[in-house]
Amino acid sequence: METGQQFLMQLNSNKKTFQDLSILILKDGFSFCTPEQQHFFGLETETPSPDALKSWIKYHQINTENTTLVYMDHPAVTVPLPLFDKEQPELYLKTAIAIDDTHIVHGETIDPLDQAIVYPITRKWDTLFKAVLPKASITHLTAQLLPDLAKFSFGKTKKNMFVHLRQDQFDLFLFQGGQLLLQNSFPQHNVDDFLYYLFYVTEQFYLKPEQFNLTFLGKYEGFDEYYLGAREFHESIDYFEPHYPSPSPIHPVPFFLSYNSL
Repeated sequence: METGQQFLMQLNSNKKTFQDLSILILKDGFSFCTPEQQHFFGLETETPSPDALKSWIKYHQINTENTTLVYMDHPAVTVPLPLFDKEQPELYLKTAIAIDDTHIVHGETIDPLDQAIVYPITRKWDTLFKAVLPKASITHLTAQLLPDLAKFSFGKTKKNMFVHLRQDQFDLFLFQGGQLLLQNSFPQHNVDDFLYYLFYVTEQFYLKPEQFNLTFLGKYEGFDEYYLGAREFHESIDYFEPHYPSPSPIHPVPFFLSYNSL
């Protein structure tokens, strides 16, 4: 059985204004997103110069007055806030993500969830955006989604699993009520990859289909096979479905494009 939920009726804490700009930092480029327009700045073999990026922004007439850089080219690690040492955030990545001198490590706290989010930032992108948009704020995709998913899960008796499908990977969040049990990102290039990791998580947590709710963040034609595959072992699937704006079917992060724009 498939059910749909009105997009962000419960996920409704986004405080952005209509003029705000989010720049999604992806592996192969930067997606500049406002409710009015979306433009993709593809990355070539050479690092773009600050002047080149400034000229591109000016050409597309993008308002950068209020800008947030949303990193999603590397996964994040969640750390219980009482255990988080903000002076040494790199400690939490050593066993989870391979980093070197080409990266810096950033940490941010989500006080209502008693969690910290730690993630690597490619050093050359940090240098580039400090030169082009020095007043831009910085965050990670995980930090953007976690508070609203926790709020939606709060008070529910069953565990809630949320799956965020995107180009070449997917993010998975598992909650018991408002408590985060698992957050991780997995590579995927086809439906078999996706189902392998999905089954792996359910086995690790001894989850039977009737014991948890499975919700996809958005529903997009390009992932139809993934939804069908999930329904083979879980009869009831929910979706947070966007109603405006309708994202490009080829956008690498279609759910966040809509999420950011409301």
